[in-house]
Amino acid sequence: MESTGMRVAVGQRTSGSPGTDPLGWRRYLAFAGVVIYLFGQAYDTYWHAKNVSFVVEPPSSLWSIHLGIWLGAVITVAAGATQWSVPGFRVAGTLLVVGGGGELAGFFLDMWKHSQGTSLDFYHDLVWYGFGVVVVGMVRLEAMRRNRLGARHRANSTGP
Repeated sequence: MESTGMRVAVGQRTSGSPGTDPLGWRRYLAFAGVVIYLFGQAYDTYWHAKNVSFVVEPPSSLWSIHLGIWLGAVITVAAGATQWSVPGFRVAGTLLVVGGGGELAGFFLDMWKHSQGTSLDFYHDLVWYGFGVVVVGMVRLEAMRRNRLGARHRANSTGP
C-alpha cells in the first residue's frame, strides 16, 4: 500500500490531501458563468454602438443579441445552486443564485420593455446590481476556498 505522502509526491491527489479543491468543477462552472456573462455584455455594448436606432427589434433578434448575458446568468445560478450541497459554501452559493436571479430578472424585464419599443433604466441597472451580488459571491467563494485549502495544508504539514 502506498502512503498518502507518496501519492501527493507523485502528483496523485486523495480526497483529504493538501491542495485538493473542495469545490472542484463547481468553481470552474461559476467562473465560466461570469466570463460568459461579461462577454455577453461586451457584445451587447458593441452591438448597440453599431446599431443606434429606434426601430423595435423582434424578440428573435433580442435573444441573439443578449444570448451571452442570459446564458452567463443561467450558468451562474446553476453554479450557485450546486454549491448548496458543499458545507461551508452555502452562503457563496446563495449569493450567486440571488445575483444571477437579479441579472435574469433585469434581463427579462428589459427585453419585455425593448420589445415594446421603450426602455427603462432601472431594468438595465437591475442587471448590473445582480452582477454586483455575483461578484460578492465569487469573492466569498474564493475566500472560503482559500481558507479550506490553507486549513488542510496546516493540518497535514509536519513541523521541523
